[in-house]
Amino acid sequence: MKQKISVRNGRATGEWYRLKEKKELENPKVTSDFKKRLESLWSDDRSYRKRLVLALTVLFSLCFTFLFFGPMEITAYAQASLVFNMKMALPVMAVFTVAVCAAVALVLSLLHGKIFNYILTALFSLLVCGYLQGNFLNGKQLGALTGDAIKWESRKGLMVRDLLVWLLVFLVPFVILYFSKKVWKKTLIYVSAALVVMQSVAFVTLFTSGTVNTAANKNNYLTTKEEGEYSTKHNTLVFLLDRLDYDHIEEIQTKDPSFFNKLDGFTSYNNAMSEHTRTKPAINYLFTNCDLMWKIPQEKYFETSWDYKGKNILKDVKAQGYTIDFYTEMGLIFGNGSTVKQYVSNLSSNENKLNRHKLVRNLCTLSAYRYVPTALKPFFWCYSDTINDNIYEGGSRYKIDETQYDSLKDFNVTGSTNFFKYYHFMGSHTPYTVNENGVRTGKTDVISQTKGNFNILFRAFAKMKKLGVYKNSTILILGDHGEPVNDYFPMQKANRIGFFYKPAGSEGTPLKTSHAPISFRNVPASLAKSAGIKDYHKYGKPIEEVGENDHVIRYFYKPVLANFNEKYLYVYRIDGDAGNFKNWKQIRVDYPNPKCTFWPA
Repeated sequence: MKQKISVRNGRATGEWYRLKEKKELENPKVTSDFKKRLESLWSDDRSYRKRLVLALTVLFSLCFTFLFFGPMEITAYAQASLVFNMKMALPVMAVFTVAVCAAVALVLSLLHGKIFNYILTALFSLLVCGYLQGNFLNGKQLGALTGDAIKWESRKGLMVRDLLVWLLVFLVPFVILYFSKKVWKKTLIYVSAALVVMQSVAFVTLFTSGTVNTAANKNNYLTTKEEGEYSTKHNTLVFLLDRLDYDHIEEIQTKDPSFFNKLDGFTSYNNAMSEHTRTKPAINYLFTNCDLMWKIPQEKYFETSWDYKGKNILKDVKAQGYTIDFYTEMGLIFGNGSTVKQYVSNLSSNENKLNRHKLVRNLCTLSAYRYVPTALKPFFWCYSDTINDNIYEGGSRYKIDETQYDSLKDFNVTGSTNFFKYYHFMGSHTPYTVNENGVRTGKTDVISQTKGNFNILFRAFAKMKKLGVYKNSTILILGDHGEPVNDYFPMQKANRIGFFYKPAGSEGTPLKTSHAPISFRNVPASLAKSAGIKDYHKYGKPIEEVGENDHVIRYFYKPVLANFNEKYLYVYRIDGDAGNFKNWKQIRVDYPNPKCTFWPA
């Protein structure tokens, strides 16, 4: 019989095909086989309660690992860089962990048979793979969350290795399930329980260990109070541009020779250096010159540094009638702030409420970054400052953001006090999101962001001139350190910082350049002299008293992480021009106190 054929979109769809399909569906044997396959997937002689117990066993281990222990361990070891501590985060993450575990287990247990088994097995495999990744596969060079871009393309080998390990490990529980449900069930129960027990022991040890100060006070913080207020009498102002390397200054000068001409009354020092490679302890050292950071734990250091050798610049400056303000993150310079609270005007201890939603989201992101395979890590990489940003609701915490300072429409002046102020800007630090006009626009580059920071300062200085406070202000613009050097290697090249200095009374004179061999050791004396402290020489030699041809031996300290347990401190002696690496001589390698917590994250 001739078939009736219809054609649509170029494809033949004969009616006899449709008739054939209909007959097959009506065939009792076909229908019976289909139902049997469905029943085999759904049939289950276990009660809801038994499935729930098994699901809770696996899900509690999974949630405990990824949502509680992982975030708590990260918080504990990184709390020196966080504005919240482990004890604050613990109840929030505990409630979240229990809620997620219970909700998923209750829903998952509604499923039956093989469908329930397959999904539970996949979750168990995810648990084991993630545990192995976070504890054994990441390696030492996972990358500190300093904002520096990681060259993921150089880690293709690790990505392939991780994915192969994940594939093999992920399939093992399914193979066990295929051959023996009894062994499969025991594997899920015993391995899940073992992971919880091991990590619980580690958690208790971590919580009670002296290595991690879980009771660190995070209630004190620095506010934006008086951020744009200056004195008609005298101001001592320090603007720190993070990572302001002198190479950036030279590159800008090469491309735009007149760019820095707006630094009226300043001197540019092209032979200046910091003694340290990281913000901590560099900015504390800038004011204290305390060299105990590699000998004692971090909080103890912060408690000791401000009275080191009987010198306390905050106490002496305040005695001269100055109001003291520091605009930075508390933990970078003061620790918990208990020893300086009486001196710093914008230090507050008003209780702020944690933004629980953001805390959970940020800690889960960090946890994912640790536990996912290398190929997926770029999706969870973040800058540590983003973990802190707006983590508290309300209040007026200072955020390291130069555009916030630039957004102050007007400055206020007062004649009732002098001001001693320190401002911490992002400067040349990654991530680069500020353009050369000082506007946050998204992805830029180091030179654009550096120029943008200076343009913000140029605008601020113009406002100060209109208010009549510029001339009688002592102003420093400098970096806390230069471009960072890999934490796993000694120094590879010379490291100088951008350093500009304007003494009070200087205005209407063009920018000068000096090759005087200065460092952070000269800053406290200059600040003390600026504040009118008569015996300022007890703090050392001021910047302006260091001659161009003075013979000064300077030292530089470079921490190196050989691995998690091996840490070294390379000490360099610089004799001559700091810009010439031939003048850098490694004089020794120290083995600092293992309890010291100033190591790079």
